[in-house]
Amino acid sequence: MIPNRRKLILVFCIMLAALLLAACGNGDGLLEESSGETSDIPGEVPLKYRELINPLTGDTEALSRGTEAYNALCIQCHGEKGRGDGVEAKGFNPPPGDLSRAGMAERSDGYLYWRITDGGAFEPFNSLMPAWGTLLSETEIWELVSFLRTLSG
Repeated sequence: MIPNRRKLILVFCIMLAALLLAACGNGDGLLEESSGETSDIPGEVPLKYRELINPLTGDTEALSRGTEAYNALCIQCHGEKGRGDGVEAKGFNPPPGDLSRAGMAERSDGYLYWRITDGGAFEPFNSLMPAWGTLLSETEIWELVSFLRTLSG
């Protein structure tokens, strides 16, 4: 299911707020070239997500809907290829995660579901990643997980 107009407006407002917050940083400007360390991998997956398995794996329609959702909700920060270089990503500290790196392929379905659902506004991430679980259904989140699996292959 593609997010309805109301959801898209809310997402736009969240993204606008995130941009404004990023602009109010400490004045350091853009981050220096990455040291190779990733800010979005650490953290123990909460028990309620740890053993989750994507029930939509291999479902081409789910993958198509996940692609549409990514293009509507995620591309502006994570970029077309998931590298964290979206048009809205400049100045974010920490920067959006690189969803295309090899390490992402090793992340469990539960990890990806958790990160989409709960976002990143908590330790150890402390990012502007919205908690999409308040706006998306379980199925929509699994569709996004299906799409994310295509980025790090």
